[in-house]
Amino acid sequence: MKLSKHRHREASLLGVLPMTSMIDVVFLLLIFFMVTASFSSDEDKLSSALATEGGGKAGALQPQVVRIRFADGATVYEIGAHRLRSINSLRNLLSALPKEQGVVFRVSDGVPIDDAASALQAAVDAGFVKRSYVPSSEP
Repeated sequence: MKLSKHRHREASLLGVLPMTSMIDVVFLLLIFFMVTASFSSDEDKLSSALATEGGGKAGALQPQVVRIRFADGATVYEIGAHRLRSINSLRNLLSALPKEQGVVFRVSDGVPIDDAASALQAAVDAGFVKRSYVPSSEP
């Protein structure tokens, strides 16, 4: 019996690890990884779409607005100061505009549905992916 107690005591002594040196090793590994790691991210290389101090254009963030009205017995397409009366001239003007922000069609009452649908198709032909149709209560 004395022999078995002795073996049990040796086994219990072998299973104990010195915690002081284990903590030292963990802290050394932690310091090593902190010193050798690079904390710079790739996000600083991306350009921002928004300017922080007035350097950007606010108009570049808004979609193109096309007002469609019925005046003098014909449909009129207005983009800014441009007043167009044919769908081909609208398609040509839309193809020259930036397409990232999309286009919004504000259609007044009294405009034939065929003319509004033709304007939407002109935007598709010009390459706009984002298109919106908004009925307008303006005359």
